[in-house]
Amino acid sequence: GDIIFDRKFKNFELTFEWKVSAGGNSGVFYLAQEIAGEPIWKSSPEYQILDNAKHPDARLGKDGNRQSASLYDLIPAKPQNSKPAGEWNTGGVMVYRGTVVHSQNGENVVEYHLWTDDWKKMVDNSKFKGWENFINAGGANQEGYIGLQDHGDDVWYRNIKVKILD
Repeated sequence: GDIIFDRKFKNFELTFEWKVSAGGNSGVFYLAQEIAGEPIWKSSPEYQILDNAKHPDARLGKDGNRQSASLYDLIPAKPQNSKPAGEWNTGGVMVYRGTVVHSQNGENVVEYHLWTDDWKKMVDNSKFKGWENFINAGGANQEGYIGLQDHGDDVWYRNIKVKILD
């Protein structure tokens, strides 16, 4: 199953290293809610972890928005600078007052703003359309859990660090 931190985070910077097996798929969730009977991905933006060369998801979605470090199914990571399966990548997610930045291998690759009209419009044009818990990521307090996804493939994480931002 998915692994989540034992506390919620609001404004933070998460850094980590990751690698996947050939054809592997996983993800890092943030601002996730624990909702009875629901997986956390239904309430959480996702930093995609993927073998772009061999996993079919890399060719699905729009404009590469399911490749590694992308905001899954919403915004493609640009530049797409992931390393091949079996090699370590660095990743990061910064959330501060609704601004979110994904980084991969030393470069910022995604930036967006939660809870705005643009966010709602973007979600309405994705597979998450109508998912109120997803649209309102972080819930009423705009905070949530950080989670590592179990997608059934071999994935490794190390050097996971969270810095609280005031």
